[in-house]
Amino acid sequence: MWIIFALLNPISESIRGLIVKKTSKQLDPLVMAWANNILPSLIFPIVMIIAGTQIKSNLMFWYGFSCAGVIQIIASILFMKSISHGDLSMVVPILSFTPLFLLVFGPLINGEFPNTTGLLGILLVVIGSYLLNFNLKKMDMLEPFKAIVKNKGTRYMFIVAVLWAISGAFDKISVANSSVLQHVTFTNILVLTAITITLIVQKKFNFSEIKESRKNLLLISGFTSASYFFHYSALALTLVAYVVAMKRLAGLFSVFLGALVLKEENLKQRLLGASVMFAGVLLIVLA
Repeated sequence: MWIIFALLNPISESIRGLIVKKTSKQLDPLVMAWANNILPSLIFPIVMIIAGTQIKSNLMFWYGFSCAGVIQIIASILFMKSISHGDLSMVVPILSFTPLFLLVFGPLINGEFPNTTGLLGILLVVIGSYLLNFNLKKMDMLEPFKAIVKNKGTRYMFIVAVLWAISGAFDKISVANSSVLQHVTFTNILVLTAITITLIVQKKFNFSEIKESRKNLLLISGFTSASYFFHYSALALTLVAYVVAMKRLAGLFSVFLGALVLKEENLKQRLLGASVMFAGVLLIVLA
């Protein structure tokens, strides 16, 4: 069952990324980060009440939730900035480095380490991400790594990849000591509150612009709600590294959306990377 949840997550995220890219022409990334958490902050508390979810409170929950929440605040803002500054098909695949970082943070925080087959699958997903960004005509072997430093979009997303690797481990602690619904609800309210305060302090609320883009903002928030649910449902059922590896398929889907909808280039050169990523996912499923 976790495989279904883990696959639906990158589909939701890639569609959200496409809408974010289109909306970024009109709105500040901070405003999109704020709108991103509105519906989840409204929906999940209601779902908690309907489901009769009992709120659990212990030291480990607050430890996992607090650490994950603070990291998510920073990552949410940088994620929007990244898509605003770079091609969708270039920046989103950078997130495939997250499973690699989890090989360090997972064992340190959770004591988890995938088996040999799962480890090979994770590494193939990361290698596939590299190949997706490699253009045989224009790039040298180190260009995908140089792009992280040269381009604001990829640089921001690289930081997000590191942050999500760390928060993924803390998410696991929080969910294990509460529930998926409790963790998702508390996290979204915290992120929304923090970004709202930031917008007020920086005086970046422009109600006319927000009203004009309200449909796209609602779509972004809606797909975020779906992504949260799918991600944490899968997270509660298997290893963090496996879920985050599957989540990185959003990079693959974003490449095709970028080419088909936004007319971004280099689709053919990235087919090899897509094949390697698919092989990695198959190994993860088999594991």
